[in-house]
Amino acid sequence: MGTGPSIEVLCASHSPQMAQDVQHREGLQFRAGFDKVSHGVKRFDPTLIVYFGPDHMRSLVGIAPCFTLTETATGYGDWGTPKEDYAIPLDRLQALGDHLIDTGVDIAIAEHLTLDHGFGQTTFDLFDSLAAVPMIPIVVNCVGTPLATLTRTAVLGRAVRAFLERLSDSERVLVIASGGISHSPPSLIPGAKKLSEPERQALITDNLAHAAEAINPQWDERFLAQMADASWSSLADWDAAALAPAGTGGSEVRTWVAAQFTGNQPLQTVVYE
Repeated sequence: MGTGPSIEVLCASHSPQMAQDVQHREGLQFRAGFDKVSHGVKRFDPTLIVYFGPDHMRSLVGIAPCFTLTETATGYGDWGTPKEDYAIPLDRLQALGDHLIDTGVDIAIAEHLTLDHGFGQTTFDLFDSLAAVPMIPIVVNCVGTPLATLTRTAVLGRAVRAFLERLSDSERVLVIASGGISHSPPSLIPGAKKLSEPERQALITDNLAHAAEAINPQWDERFLAQMADASWSSLADWDAAALAPAGTGGSEVRTWVAAQFTGNQPLQTVVYE
């Protein structure tokens, strides 16, 4: 009797400014840690990626469901990320959508989305292409209120886990979550979604000092410690008040919680800077 597929989990911050630091003068500890993880991913050699990522008011404008699958997707191309198509296995994506509905998780399904650096940066940094490995992208709304509770986000992760466990023993599934921990990017202020792409990028670049001040290392330490603890599943009980000190961008930890409940295990910190 089979034991099911191998499942590994990677949660990583993304940062447009790291892409602009082409000479690698900043974030050296993070870069070294990411390189270590990247080598581990190459050894794991995934056959499928399930990617929980956010949308920064680019694709989901006007309406933003809590959780969205997309049948096809193209890279948005912001901050130097590629504009190529993702390799989405349509049959598996549709089967996952059916499974989620059957298990009581409300999910939207788009025909096509243009996914920005919340998906493209980590994917490209790991694989040098958006289409190198078949991927099921799951967009977790982290911007447009009302947002899903962490309790509901955990339910999503558990349901995805149950779906993956049906796959064959030969499958190697890498579950990726990309998002910030504590931060308050100026691009998420009220009215930012009406800005053009050049205006949005200028807003970020011109307000780096404010963005740095919005980081809360004490909150980050507590969150990362909880992810690694034997009682990690209590993250599902964190409410809006518990997330508030992480700033507007800290709502992206929903992607991390979804991924951890998919992996169903504590997650140790590789690097924090």
